Amino acid sequence: MNGKPSNIDKIGKFWSFFNSKKSLVLCVLFTLLIVSMGGCTEQTTDTNSPTVTESSDEQYKYVTDMRGVQVKVPEDIKRVATIDDGFVEGVLTNLGEIDKVVAIGSWSLKRDYKYTYPTINGTNYTYTHGWNTMKYLHPWLNDTPCINSPQGNIISYETLADVNPDVVIMRVGDCTVGAKDPEKITKTISTIESLDIPTVVLYSPTYYENSDLSTMRDEMRVIGQLFEKEQKAMDLADYLESSEKMIRERTKDIPEEKKSTVLYIGLSPNARSSGGAGTVSGIDTPESYIIENICNARNVYRDTGSGKLLNAEQIMALDPDVILLPTANGFHPPRELYEAPYYQNLQNLRAVLNKRVYAMPWTPMNCARRTEYPIDMMIVAKASYPDLFSDVKVHEFAVDFYQDVYGVNRTTAEELRSNQWLDWTVESDF
Repeated sequence: MNGKPSNIDKIGKFWSFFNSKKSLVLCVLFTLLIVSMGGCTEQTTDTNSPTVTESSDEQYKYVTDMRGVQVKVPEDIKRVATIDDGFVEGVLTNLGEIDKVVAIGSWSLKRDYKYTYPTINGTNYTYTHGWNTMKYLHPWLNDTPCINSPQGNIISYETLADVNPDVVIMRVGDCTVGAKDPEKITKTISTIESLDIPTVVLYSPTYYENSDLSTMRDEMRVIGQLFEKEQKAMDLADYLESSEKMIRERTKDIPEEKKSTVLYIGLSPNARSSGGAGTVSGIDTPESYIIENICNARNVYRDTGSGKLLNAEQIMALDPDVILLPTANGFHPPRELYEAPYYQNLQNLRAVLNKRVYAMPWTPMNCARRTEYPIDMMIVAKASYPDLFSDVKVHEFAVDFYQDVYGVNRTTAEELRSNQWLDWTVESDF
């Protein structure tokens, strides 16, 4: 051998060294393990840890409302306050989320309306149980706090705070928060938000100058996103729009000279006491949009705005083919215009002589369109062009609609139709 250590000798010395240091190595490894575990424990208990923040954020989501504002709301919404005239509740009924409503913003969802008028022979006709569709379907709404004052459109923020909702859904353009007062709108939203309540804002058709009904689709989309049911909300929008498409298709080729002239006139005792006959809807209203842009008829009142009072002479000068009686100022059936002594000065109107006066569904405090607007459209369409819609029976259309949208049986649907004071459609087979 050359005196150098052999490989076997080197291996032996290595194991001898390792054995002598083995205790130290194991001690170091064990210490490192404890330090590492201690660091993990400290990180999970640190309230400023990114992991905890992320876990907290998972309880919330962001929904972009119609202002374009991203509103932070709970992932699992359990308590909802609504400020509208029934549209939001109608969508929530379709989505199966109505049971989460803990406060409402319109007394029209609570009231039981009654209306009586006299005839020329001295007989009185009385109509009872004029109910919002939501009141009939959900009687428990009677016991739900209303955050709006019965004396006027004044929100009780104290009541709103007491019900402690997860989110407020507010529809600007309905009666409680009108579209014509930007300062009030801004103040209302900021006050609710100052209560640390997430506020999702919708804009009804009356918020926009052109009163285009297409924005209702955006409203339904936002509500659907809140409850992670956007597709179901869009299915509802498609269903509502299908009636509009059908009406447009049937009336699209009517030439200008063949168009029916239509007057939307709200009769009311207040109008009569002021020396007029009723208030009318101008060409920039949702009512006129349905008449002209969907049904292809002509609104005979060519001014703008709504609520303008006309006297008998002005109405006689317009002399429309068709008269439609909205119910926002009280229910007024067609027979009232035919029979009431205080309307005898309108008996020579073409629409009265030809018995082409029609009442709209009972919609108290309905300052914009609601979920049932296809029924309104179908009444306008058939009233304007009975021959084009001879195959459509509005009384059956309404029953089918209630069943399809609200998931009720036929008996309940017929009762809804009656509470909307649409029995005249059955009586006249309209």
